[in-house]
Amino acid sequence: MPRHLRSPANPKGPARGMRASASLERVGPEGPQSARLTEVTGLPAEVTRQAQREMDRLRRLPPGSPEAGQVRAYLQWLWALPWERSAPEDANLKQVEATLDREHLGLAKAKERIIEYLAVRRLKPDLPGPALCLVGPPGTGKSSLAAAVAHALHRPFVRLGVSGAGEIGGLRGVPRALPGAQPGKIVRALREAGVRNPVIMIDGVDRLAGETGLGAFETLLELLDPASSAHFTDQYLGLPLDLSHAVLLLCANNAELVPEPLQDRLELIEVPGYGEAEKLRVARRFLVPRLLREHGLAPRDLRLTDGALRAIVRQYTLEAGVRGLARQIATVCRKVARARATGDATRHVVTPRRLERYLGHRLFTLETAGKHDEVGVATGLAWTSTGGEILTVEALKMPGQGHVVTTGQLGEVMKESVQAAHSYVRSRADVLQIDAQAFADNDIHIHFPAAGVPKDGPSAGITVGLVIASVLSDRPIRHDVAMTGEVSLRGKVLCVGGMRDKALAAHRAGFRAMLYPAVNENDLEDIPRDVRDRLELVPVATMDDVFAVALHRVIVPRKVGDEYVIEVSEDDVLPGMEDEDSAEGAEASAEEAALKPPRKGRLLGPDGNEL
Repeated sequence: MPRHLRSPANPKGPARGMRASASLERVGPEGPQSARLTEVTGLPAEVTRQAQREMDRLRRLPPGSPEAGQVRAYLQWLWALPWERSAPEDANLKQVEATLDREHLGLAKAKERIIEYLAVRRLKPDLPGPALCLVGPPGTGKSSLAAAVAHALHRPFVRLGVSGAGEIGGLRGVPRALPGAQPGKIVRALREAGVRNPVIMIDGVDRLAGETGLGAFETLLELLDPASSAHFTDQYLGLPLDLSHAVLLLCANNAELVPEPLQDRLELIEVPGYGEAEKLRVARRFLVPRLLREHGLAPRDLRLTDGALRAIVRQYTLEAGVRGLARQIATVCRKVARARATGDATRHVVTPRRLERYLGHRLFTLETAGKHDEVGVATGLAWTSTGGEILTVEALKMPGQGHVVTTGQLGEVMKESVQAAHSYVRSRADVLQIDAQAFADNDIHIHFPAAGVPKDGPSAGITVGLVIASVLSDRPIRHDVAMTGEVSLRGKVLCVGGMRDKALAAHRAGFRAMLYPAVNENDLEDIPRDVRDRLELVPVATMDDVFAVALHRVIVPRKVGDEYVIEVSEDDVLPGMEDEDSAEGAEASAEEAALKPPRKGRLLGPDGNEL
């Protein structure tokens, strides 16, 4: 039986909507003179009166007229909606928490906040606080987390996409007097759920249209207000719907693109990207079993080794989530399904060496840390919609008039960071042993590779300052250190975002250490433990700390009176005074020091020693 013909009061029993629909066929000029809605008892009084008026109107219309068909469609919508039917709201929160942990991997903070939200709603149904908005890169599990919440609460789950919904009719419906009249997405979602208190996920709130989206903004604001959501009115129905009992979860990929009127009513919960180890666990626990079932395969037909899954993650996907990983595993499953359908009964064991037979040549080559220290080349870390990425910054000097040239399609924020970093390095020329005349006699060209990709954001300041200091002082930069942080004119390293994703990117690329702003110390808890154990995380408070760690010849200035004094240990040898034996011994000592694991929380010099 079609769902929209079931009775709101008894969906599994005889459909009252069906009886009412049958009565519609008998109502016409030759039908009964007094049709009453005895079949739709249980509907709200206002809905019953509106249905009675439409029935009386339908009785006066010719049966085959277009207007009669519109009235019939309207009445069917009235009888199909769950005006009074609700799902149970007595779910055990401990069981809800256990279900979320079982059905969704990671995201401890997001789960904790959702449990708190549900607990407050249980104690105070008319919760006046902000709604929850899950923010994270595509494929990180926002939709599956919302579905897991619905399953844990034993409520229907419906997904409502508002991406590009610029006109108000998309959400609130088109009035019956206009061509193309139909209910909005919200009413259609309620009919699909069958209850008035489902879990509704509103996706794409960061991709609403601009000026034409004012109506959509107003509709969402009305939904987020408990007082107005209890009387939500669709333009097609013209009747108030009580949506105050529904659980609304919003989703966005970029918090900065969420309209400001909505941000005031939302609490943003970050859903970060997955690390490599987490992707492997997700694939082994969820993706592979599900894709095997969807392709009609048994576990004995296909076995993906851990090495093969790791190779897929590194060489065939470039994302913060797992959508691309699922597509690549599905490709392998299709190859095996084709072999099985053509009579090949052998078990397919996919290893890294055999992976190209199923997926072809690798799609991505992972950018890794360089092998040699170079002058004017440093590695920064960027936070994009697909997670963390490493960003190489190159610089060179050439005879000129002191100009700074930037290329790489930089935004205004990054251009200002370049100017601030250049000014600070110039102010510290004496400490860095740079001739002041070098700034006037040389032009500096700073380039960000991958010029076809726009770049902007306040997190490349210390990287730019380091390459400027490197090219002007002719000192190489350590190749095994990645960094992130903005710099002020006073040389302070400012706070940045995306620490978790940036640390994952640095670890994935094989860097030994990562420099980060000291003010971001509390964000280290979000970084997975296996990454923290393998990646040296070095806090820097000032640009001088960055110079001390990353420049090949470490400078530790100490102010004595009005002058800066650079302390040199007795073991240091001045350039040009070492003999062959001492040079070989210094090289051997540096190699031995480089093989030693770094000590956590210490500033390390280029020779691996603690500063």
